[in-house]
Amino acid sequence: MTNALAEMRRRRAPDAPGVRDPVVPAGEAGGPAAAAEASRRHGETSAGAEQEALRRIIARLAAEGEGLDDEAQRTLAKGVVAAEAASLGRARMEAIEREVTQSLGGRLGLLQPLLDDPAVTEIMVNAPDQVFVERHGRIERVDVRFRDDRSVQALVERVAAPLGRSFSVAHPMVDARLADGSRLNAVRPPIALLGTTVTIRRFPRSFSLAELVDTGAFGAAGSWAEPAADGPYPRGDRPWDVLAWCVRHRVNTVVSGGTGSGKTTVLGALTQFIPPTERVVFIEDAAELQPRLPHVVRLEARQPNAEGTGAVPIHQLVVNALRMRPDRIVVGEVRDIEALDMLVAMNTGHDGSLTTIHANSPREVFRRLVQATTLRAAGGTVAAEAAVVGIAAAAIGLVVQVARHGTRRRVESIVAVEGLDAGGEPHLRTLFAWDRDRLAPTGEVPAWAPAAEARGVPG
Repeated sequence: MTNALAEMRRRRAPDAPGVRDPVVPAGEAGGPAAAAEASRRHGETSAGAEQEALRRIIARLAAEGEGLDDEAQRTLAKGVVAAEAASLGRARMEAIEREVTQSLGGRLGLLQPLLDDPAVTEIMVNAPDQVFVERHGRIERVDVRFRDDRSVQALVERVAAPLGRSFSVAHPMVDARLADGSRLNAVRPPIALLGTTVTIRRFPRSFSLAELVDTGAFGAAGSWAEPAADGPYPRGDRPWDVLAWCVRHRVNTVVSGGTGSGKTTVLGALTQFIPPTERVVFIEDAAELQPRLPHVVRLEARQPNAEGTGAVPIHQLVVNALRMRPDRIVVGEVRDIEALDMLVAMNTGHDGSLTTIHANSPREVFRRLVQATTLRAAGGTVAAEAAVVGIAAAAIGLVVQVARHGTRRRVESIVAVEGLDAGGEPHLRTLFAWDRDRLAPTGEVPAWAPAAEARGVPG
C-alpha cells in the first residue's frame, strides 16, 4: 500500500489545479499558511462543539434544577456536564464544570465577588480580559479575566435561560433582572464588534430623606429635623420641609435629571412621606424602589421571551393600575407613551402621584413629555403638542431637578408648576435654587399652596 501511494504521488502532475493528496502532511501541502488554516478550522469546530455542549447543559439545568437546593443543584450540574461534555476531553469538561457550579443559585461566577462588594454600583465587561467597575462614583479596571468570549456568553446564557430568554446570534441582545434585583444587559457578536459586552447595574439601597440631607444632596448648610409635613405650607429655608409637605399634601411630583443623577434615589426618599393609610401602586421597568409602606402593590414590566412574545410594557401596567383602586401611582420612570397615561392618572383623582423623567431642566420636562407622547403614540394616534403641554401643566405641581457633578449628586432646584401662562407655556415658579454651596430658598410660594392646605392630609 505504501509503494502504491508513493507511485501515485510521483505520477501526479505538480501543477494539476485543485488536486490535493489527502494523506500529505499539513506541512507539505501548502506550507505554514495551510497549516494555520487547518488549525483555525479545527479550533472553530472545537469551539462550536463546546458552545453546543454548553447550551445543552444550560437548558437541562434550567429545566431540571428548578426548586432544588444548592447541594442538589451541584450534584445535578456534575452529572449533566459529565453527560453532555465528555466528548470534549477531561480538561475542558472540568473547566466547564467549574464555570457552571460557580454560577449556581443565581451566582455569576467570576463576577460574583464584584456583586458582593457594596461599594460597586456598576460592572462592565468590555472583553474577556477587560472588566471595569464603578466604585464610589469612579470607574476603574479590575483584575478579572474570563477564559475567552465563549465563557462570557455562557454566563449570560445561564442568566437568560431560566427567564425564557435566548442569547444567540439570532437574539444578540438580552436584558434581564438578577436574583438580587440588579439589571443585566448583554450584547454579543455580530452586533458587538469587539466581543460580548455585559453591563450590570446594581441598584443601591434605599435612602431616606434624612440620609440625603446628611450626605450633602441639598448642600453643606442645614441639619436634619423631622419635617412638620401635616401643618401649613413651610416658609423656612429648608428644602426638605417643602418636599415632605408636598408629598404629604398630595402634590403631583416629577423628579427630573440626567442619566445617573440620582433621580430614583430621590424618588424613593420622597415616598417615605406618603401616609400609611393609602394604597400605592408602584410600577417599574426594573424593580429598583424599596417602598416601606404597609399597603403597596408592585408591578414590573416584562421583556419579550425568546419567541418575541409575552412583553408587558410600562404603559399597559399604568392603564391596569387605574383599575386597582390606587390612591397614588408611583412610576419609576416615564420614557414613552406611558407618560400620557401617567398624566391622565394625575388629572383624574390620583393626586400625589410621583415619577421620574430624563430631562436636564424643569422646562425641558415638558418637551420630553411631548416627545414621549407624540413620537410613539400607540396605534398611530398622535396627541397635539399643545394639548400634551396643557395636560402636563395641569397635572404636575412640582418638579425636583437633580444633577451629578463628578462623584457627587445633588438637588439643583425645586420648581412649582402653575398651569399655563398667557403664551400657552408652562408657568414655572422657582422655590429653591442652587446658590454657591447649598440649595437656597427664593422666597417664592407656589400659587397652589392654599388649595393644597385646604385639601389637607388624608387620615
